[in-house]
Amino acid sequence: MIIDTPSKKRKVQNSVVITSIVLITVFLAWGCTKQGSFLQNNICCLLVSGVIGLFVGLSELLNRYKAFQYIFGNIYSWIYMLINFLAGLLAYTIIVKYKLDLGTIGANNIGKTLVAGLGAMAFLRSSFFNYKDSNGKTLEIGPAALLTVFLRASERQFDQLVAKKQLEHIRPIMKGLPFLKTSRDLPSIVLNSMVVLTDDELKKLNDDIAKLINDDTITSETKCIVLGILLARYCGILLLEEAVISLREIYSSTQNSVQIKDLSL
Repeated sequence: MIIDTPSKKRKVQNSVVITSIVLITVFLAWGCTKQGSFLQNNICCLLVSGVIGLFVGLSELLNRYKAFQYIFGNIYSWIYMLINFLAGLLAYTIIVKYKLDLGTIGANNIGKTLVAGLGAMAFLRSSFFNYKDSNGKTLEIGPAALLTVFLRASERQFDQLVAKKQLEHIRPIMKGLPFLKTSRDLPSIVLNSMVVLTDDELKKLNDDIAKLINDDTITSETKCIVLGILLARYCGILLLEEAVISLREIYSSTQNSVQIKDLSL
């Protein structure tokens, strides 16, 4: 079965973007340690401060999405990373412009860069104060509220992209499988093939599968698709497909052996 998983073109594009960012960051960080006319305006350190913020934003998106290939196709993800990048630039500019006293860490460009990049990220995620509305919901007042708007918008667009792709891929993979047997066998194959899942992730997945098994309001065919979606969140489409292929072979061989046994009787 050939599944239209994220295209090679998209993978190459993502790899090029990340590699370029890493190489530029390494070059700029090296530049921060050198002295010369190229650094008279602190350009290298300024950009490194921004890139630190960009990577912090990217790491948050990776932690939430758990699917790298869609991040760079989401406009709100770019806006989110851009805000973090600009915050790092602004923090470094303020430190240099107003000659803020950072103690011994501010004695060199690397120290100023780290303080600007990491300090700006801490500030962006802070709240001046919280209050509860009439519905009892806690609202944050401060920079964190701005980031939350774009982060939630990014998540919504990401969910739409992933949901569409997952349905296109998982529906043919799970088609025709007996749900009751599959709900026991398929998670066992997938989970024993992976070693990176945390105890919390395993518990949540097992709880979700248990709820699905006990849900009598949907058909078995629908349950199979939902089971595939639940597993694909943690193992990806490729591993899910390979596990299903193995499972179909097991079911096929078992059925054939039963038929042969019946004929012999």
